[in-house]
Amino acid sequence: MKRIIHISVLLVFVLSAISLQAQNETLQRYWDDVDFHDTTLVSSQTMADKLVAFFYSFTDGDEQRFDSLSIAGLGVLLDKAKVNMRMYEYILDFALNGYSSMGRDKVTDYLLNYPQLAEGEITMEEGLRLDSISEPYQKVRVGAKAPDVSAVSVDGIDYHLYDSKAKHIIVVFWSTDCEYCHEFLVQIRKHLDLKSDFELVTFALADNNEEVCRSVKKMRLPGYHFYDGLRWDSKAFLDYHVTSTPTVFVLDENKDIVAKPYDWKDLKYWLKSNNISY
Repeated sequence: MKRIIHISVLLVFVLSAISLQAQNETLQRYWDDVDFHDTTLVSSQTMADKLVAFFYSFTDGDEQRFDSLSIAGLGVLLDKAKVNMRMYEYILDFALNGYSSMGRDKVTDYLLNYPQLAEGEITMEEGLRLDSISEPYQKVRVGAKAPDVSAVSVDGIDYHLYDSKAKHIIVVFWSTDCEYCHEFLVQIRKHLDLKSDFELVTFALADNNEEVCRSVKKMRLPGYHFYDGLRWDSKAFLDYHVTSTPTVFVLDENKDIVAKPYDWKDLKYWLKSNNISY
């Protein structure tokens, strides 16, 4: 195994200053100290730290550039990693989890196509392992039918998602001790008509039902709010493959997932792009 050098300063790519070829060379050099045949690196803290540094190096700039740089970087990385399918699988899983949590749908969709792998290049067993990694993300990607919800809300209302007549439904997974979750929910309440144009459905991580009720009341949230005490093992959290809070889905009247906004700014951009007033 080649020695991996810990990098304390993240890579910065300035498109106006360097050529596409220079960018590619920089991406290539970042992994020069990694032996991708070395299976001891799989799931190691050293490799995880290096991946995080690599992914965060694309954050200098606007969102569109972040997506394009991320895709370019992942293409280089996965092309190197495919010499060892165990390493490829680990990186694919790591990247899907990270970019899905950030709401980067373009990058997630790119990853779900198994970049750099040509037809016939892997065995059936390897393909099945890749499918098992990607399946949870495939089920909740933009364009997929949202998993159904049938549950009783914290205030005793029997709710069935597929019976809803709302034109748009905002599904939010949040935590009562997450300040950012509260801020996001308050922005949604302030700017969207949650009584006619939108329906709000939330699932909470909390210590008890009373805590959820207090938080919902304090934020003055209309809609349907759920808590079952199972935390990350809650059926809704598992069905929607939620790994962090807040996680937000926007559904249309057909219960198809049409957006997965990362924050209020991202949600506003989607609303504006679809000529929806807020």
